[in-house]
Amino acid sequence: MRTKIVSNTSLYKWTKNFANLQSKFYAEKYKLKRIHDIEQFIVEKKFKRVYHVEQTRLDINIPACKSFQECDLVLVTHQGYSRFSCSGLIKQIKQWTNNGKHLYICLNRHYLNIDNSKIPLKLSDDYQTAILEWLQQSLGNYTVQELSDRYIDKGKHFTWSVPDKHYYIWKN
Repeated sequence: MRTKIVSNTSLYKWTKNFANLQSKFYAEKYKLKRIHDIEQFIVEKKFKRVYHVEQTRLDINIPACKSFQECDLVLVTHQGYSRFSCSGLIKQIKQWTNNGKHLYICLNRHYLNIDNSKIPLKLSDDYQTAILEWLQQSLGNYTVQELSDRYIDKGKHFTWSVPDKHYYIWKN
């Protein structure tokens, strides 16, 4: 008997509802700390029009804006951008922050540099620190602030609903 390999993007549709599936693990209602942190950040920085680029449906309370052109903050929680090549992600960040827009991007550390690109930069041996250094060195005339919690991921932090590495980026 032969195994049939199926290449069908509809297999990935479950990711849109992954947060809902994970929420069923708990009897009581809860909110992920990362979602709470994003909401608090938006309130504290007084952003009024947030354009959200998402893959997984998140129950997030933000002042949403449907137009990229009209937003004052671009919020990216879409896992797919973490799978971009390193140079492709830097190019995308520059596109989002064009025209003075601020960016709050959530990246999944398990996907970064998925194509094993050689990065001609001096980076820390600590992977989590190296991600920040890579962003800062690659985006020289930008400010990059890390907003992530540091932890060793053993699967209990819902990284597949909301990526674990959070950065606030704007062009100087």
